[in-house]
Amino acid sequence: MSNKANEVMEAVTERLIASLEAGAVSGEWNRPWIGGEIAMNAVTGNQYSGGNLIVLWVLGEDFGSQYYATYKQWQSVGAQVRKGESGITLVKWTPIECKDHGKDEMCMNCGRAIPKAFTVFNSTQVDGWDGETQNEDVRRCDLDHYFGSVGATIKHGANASYNKRTDEVTVPHFEAFESAEAYYATLGHEMIHWTGHADRLNRQYGEKFGDDAYAFEELVAELGSAMLCASLGITDTPRPDHARYLKHWVHVLKQNYRVLWTAASAAQKAVTFIMSHAEIKEGVPA
Repeated sequence: MSNKANEVMEAVTERLIASLEAGAVSGEWNRPWIGGEIAMNAVTGNQYSGGNLIVLWVLGEDFGSQYYATYKQWQSVGAQVRKGESGITLVKWTPIECKDHGKDEMCMNCGRAIPKAFTVFNSTQVDGWDGETQNEDVRRCDLDHYFGSVGATIKHGANASYNKRTDEVTVPHFEAFESAEAYYATLGHEMIHWTGHADRLNRQYGEKFGDDAYAFEELVAELGSAMLCASLGITDTPRPDHARYLKHWVHVLKQNYRVLWTAASAAQKAVTFIMSHAEIKEGVPA
């Protein structure tokens, strides 16, 4: 197992914990992924996802560019990382080759993966690149149609919530929000909760506010909403009730630094589920 990969996961989690604790004391917390764009590989065009996306949001917030690549990838397109620049270490999970695959149903190695570290540099750290060649074919959606086509029962009420017993998403009326972005970001948050139903991704919800499973699920919804908003081009503005979750997120993150990666992975699965079920129309991001 890569010690470097473990160090990266632990360091990023500790940085996030420090930010959360500071927010719990001051009553304010500026999430590093607010308004974040999906980080992309400048050479392959692939999007970073899961824990690596969180790393780039947390550690790359000051760059002002969503494009990254490894040292060799930058060289392959005629660009050069400037001397003295420090990259961001990400983690790649590599499946373990199991010699007993298919032979032993109780094999503990099948399906396992080990983390390996690699380093990427932001486009602002290199010379000789033509610029942010963002895909001109990216389209904007009718967000009401987009969320309405996923298959969830969406109602309007006094508060934002997901009721797992009735399997219904509730958000306040559009006019109750300060902006359209706030409405759709809140709807996205509750839709992430909706994906955890037993008939969908089957996540285990907590029974009451404050328990670890509840805090974990809220962290999944928080990260998932940010990822979904970034994918749809929505500015993810903070919700008024975020502050009351801070100390509970700190508690679960302090128990094991891998919790952030587990939550990010669950959030990515939720976003993928929503996007795979949404109906795409002209103007909708592919």
